[in-house]
Amino acid sequence: MKGAFPTILAALLLSAALPGAVSAKDLGVRGATWAIAEPDLLEEIEARLVEMERSGALARLEEEARARARMKLEEPDPAPGIAPAREERSRLFDPAITIARDIRTAGGALIAAAGTRVNPLERVTLSRGLLFVDGRREAEIAWALAQAGPAKIVLLAGRPLKLMRRHGRPFFFDQGGRLAARFGLRFTPSLVEQAGTRLRITEVPVESLPPRLGESLPRPPSRGDRLPRSGENDAAETERRD
Repeated sequence: MKGAFPTILAALLLSAALPGAVSAKDLGVRGATWAIAEPDLLEEIEARLVEMERSGALARLEEEARARARMKLEEPDPAPGIAPAREERSRLFDPAITIARDIRTAGGALIAAAGTRVNPLERVTLSRGLLFVDGRREAEIAWALAQAGPAKIVLLAGRPLKLMRRHGRPFFFDQGGRLAARFGLRFTPSLVEQAGTRLRITEVPVESLPPRLGESLPRPPSRGDRLPRSGENDAAETERRD
């Protein structure tokens, strides 16, 4: 610190001896100058919009945007990887989840600790079955509408609003295929119903063509039905063709 003081003092004395070194001057203009040539960005955008409105291009873009929104509303993106069921199969699904971290109220009270296993069916019941169908196949829609008892029809593909207008009843849609992914659904129609603290998922094959007059539509199997063993459906189909 003692060695720095003489250096600072010498710098101050030098500045006082050379007053021009710390003063500012207007040195004038050197060389040619030009005005700023770039147009104002906001003015350019406004002029472009005015031109698009005059030519009708803006109205066309707005109509195209409305048409895309209507299409997404009328026919949402289908759940990926679904296909028609080819054989009757049933399996059980455990809906329980494990809490990843503590869940607390705003006041800090613990609701569920991390690692807790929670099964919603231990506290609530599934009041109605869920019928997952491909709305692009008329046979699956006819099958779902023919089922007895209240059930929610959930589309994995198709046009729910069109079906609602045609049949006068609600049709739900699995947006983004979240339920299909959660339940592991790959084939339609699939019936999801409660079986104790688990869910029973049954895949029901439906003919591609609607049934002829007087024929009954396939029904989802009851719990007492025996599910066919592998190959039995193919043998039955061969007998019908013969």
